[in-house]
Amino acid sequence: MDQSSEPNDALNPDRWFVDVATELRTRERDRFLTYSVPDHLREDVLEGGLVWVPLRNGHKVGVVVRAHREPPEFEVRDVQAIVEPGFQFTEDQWQVIEWISEETVCTLYDAALPFFPPAAINRAVEHLALRDPLPVSVDQLTPAQRELVLFLQRRGEVSLDVARRAMGRRLTSIIPTLAKQGVLNRIVRVRAGAPKTRKARLVQRTSTPVPDLRKSPAQRRAMEVLQRRLLLSDGHPVAWSELVRHIGVNDRALNELRRKDLIEIDQAVVPQPTVDSDHPDARVVRLSETQHAAWRRIHASLRESDFEEMLLHGVTGSGKTELYLRAAAWCLSRGQGVIMLVPEIALASQISRRIASRFPGRAAIIHSNLPESERYHIWDGVRDGRIPIVVGPRSALFSPMPDLGLVVIDEEHDPSYKQAQIPRYHTRDVARLIVRNHNALLLMGSATPDVSTYQRAISGEIQHLRLPERIGHQPGVGSNGSGPPSLELPQVDVVDMREELRNGNTGLFSRDLTELINQTLEREEQTILFLNRRGSATFIQCRSCGYVAECPLCDIPLVYHPDRRRAICHRCNYQEQTPTRCPECELMTISYYGSGTQRVEREARKQFPDARVLRWDRDVIRGNVTHESLMNQVLNRDVDIVIGTQLIAKGFDFPDVMTIGVINADGQLHLPDFRSGERTFQLLMQVAGRAGRRTAGSRVIFQSYSPNHYAIQAAAEHDYESFADEELAFRRLHDYPPFSRMVRLLYRNEDAVECEAAARELADDLTVEAERAGLRGVELLGPTPAFVARIRGYYQWQIILRGPDARQLVADAGIAPGWLIDVDPMSMI
Repeated sequence: MDQSSEPNDALNPDRWFVDVATELRTRERDRFLTYSVPDHLREDVLEGGLVWVPLRNGHKVGVVVRAHREPPEFEVRDVQAIVEPGFQFTEDQWQVIEWISEETVCTLYDAALPFFPPAAINRAVEHLALRDPLPVSVDQLTPAQRELVLFLQRRGEVSLDVARRAMGRRLTSIIPTLAKQGVLNRIVRVRAGAPKTRKARLVQRTSTPVPDLRKSPAQRRAMEVLQRRLLLSDGHPVAWSELVRHIGVNDRALNELRRKDLIEIDQAVVPQPTVDSDHPDARVVRLSETQHAAWRRIHASLRESDFEEMLLHGVTGSGKTELYLRAAAWCLSRGQGVIMLVPEIALASQISRRIASRFPGRAAIIHSNLPESERYHIWDGVRDGRIPIVVGPRSALFSPMPDLGLVVIDEEHDPSYKQAQIPRYHTRDVARLIVRNHNALLLMGSATPDVSTYQRAISGEIQHLRLPERIGHQPGVGSNGSGPPSLELPQVDVVDMREELRNGNTGLFSRDLTELINQTLEREEQTILFLNRRGSATFIQCRSCGYVAECPLCDIPLVYHPDRRRAICHRCNYQEQTPTRCPECELMTISYYGSGTQRVEREARKQFPDARVLRWDRDVIRGNVTHESLMNQVLNRDVDIVIGTQLIAKGFDFPDVMTIGVINADGQLHLPDFRSGERTFQLLMQVAGRAGRRTAGSRVIFQSYSPNHYAIQAAAEHDYESFADEELAFRRLHDYPPFSRMVRLLYRNEDAVECEAAARELADDLTVEAERAGLRGVELLGPTPAFVARIRGYYQWQIILRGPDARQLVADAGIAPGWLIDVDPMSMI
């Protein structure tokens, strides 16, 4: 893309044309549509800009790929409007867009979507205007069509909403008919200005000396808090709403300070805070020796201002976050921006608090759940340099940071960093390219790194920084001036549940776990019971005929939820009343088997009646019950036993949790996915890491029916290296990533026969294409039904390609729309 060739070149008065990448699904990924640029838009249409263009019977957003004066051999339609005036992808962004398109085998338009300004697409309003002269007589129109035409003759161009209100109807069929007859034009106009948002009051000190405020304690307290916050924010104004959250600071005191000309108030657009920034870890803490060693290497890389990747491999509680914050502070002191990525914003509220506290007023948290107006103004603030730190999940990576110095990927192993929808990029790969373009540092942290990242580290491709020790609690500065003490990792015991069953224990809790929970309750400490499955029973079955209640759309067992008295499909959310009589044999022999978090909760309340029990899973997150409110209950010691899924397995720091019980450590171990062992190990290590983060003596129990599996044994020993060695040997033997590339192709159809036929046809086409192109380094597995053979009423068939040329074969084959293409998939299920 040559940004120098813009359509406002005045040397040639001929018409300008643009080739536009838009939302068009064809076999040709790089197919562009050509449009004419009307005179009134010549100064505004730029290569790399966004435009509204007519497509079929509607309007779509497109990316201007090329501007030229080469008239096509066919009649073209006009560009309708500019989406975001003045917006243009930078050369670096366009390089990343082209890379995403090539690597994930998607269109340029799809690859550009993550870089779009928030809310830009939704700021368009369709207008209607009559053509002059009319190609047909008004008398030839239907009564409804005539009414609309006469209205437009009186009013001129109006928005579609205005026309609908005036006519009292939706005009669904009338407008396309009149447009096709050439009677009216459908025109897209972009709403002026940015999306609306609230303005916040910002407080700053004036040059007026502070008088004696001892007789006005409220004013004195307000001034003390303001001066402290200004010091932490390097003199940047502080939000009024942030000040009044502090104890002893109120509106009246601040207004009095303003009346005395001690402070000044300004109105400005400020991203609404998503977390409380008043966190006790706002101070800079003392580093341990291993942290110091890691920091010296990070600091050296930042000073050199050259592209580098580092893996910060530290056990849970080893102080990785403190190193992130120090690196961020160093970048900010030199005017550089920082992007800090977390797997899921709901699970990372504590790290968000620390960031907001260390850099008050300078960090913004951005994610898809924010209102569009807030996301837009955060995006705009980042682009203008007013917001130097962005925190969020993978989408935060695409924030337009002008001078990027650091990208942090916390919990880099987490599968949520792989985008599930088009474009199916992996955050690590895109971050690597963005960071290289800025000569910045990519810092990836994890206690259980993805084995592909670990392989790159031990091979010397990226720097490998180790933090093998857990850091003890720091009351401030140690009395001897040394770093913080190390803290032992929790003791982990593996209980063989086969032995429990042979000894007559058919309950959910082993005898060892029951005894340990009772001891924990006596010490007034907290326990977490982990089971990565919601509901009470995993399936509902008739004891007489064997009938199993299944989802009619997905063909998988329904899960019983007693709190709703419903059987629910965990894939499509189909729900039905739980049967009391078998629909097959009509006998009253319905029973419930398996276990989920609701059953664990019921059993815990029964066995430990005096304990305060809290269940934390997606079923309870609704209304006023949020992750934040549940977390506060745990932190405030209002809970003795927490029962939850993987929502509580990562990202949280609970100081008083000393016992962890994993009800079923084998939950993901035997799934048909080559990553099942790695997923099991990572999850167990993350869960175990919630225990004993402040005090020694914590214990963890893994209950397992496969206690000798290397993933469970290595997790029990906190031994990542032995697990990785075993896992990498397995991957190398079977030619799995990182030693080979894979592509998953998935097809869905409501008709089972058509679905299978399409899969077999593509498999044949790929075999022929591989032979034609000489791509012999590809193994084709399938086609076969997917692990979940039917979902939401659609049958699923898949093809797996393995080998160094797998992606190239898919890119060259020109696969028809409708196929899901996942290059380097994170899941085979």
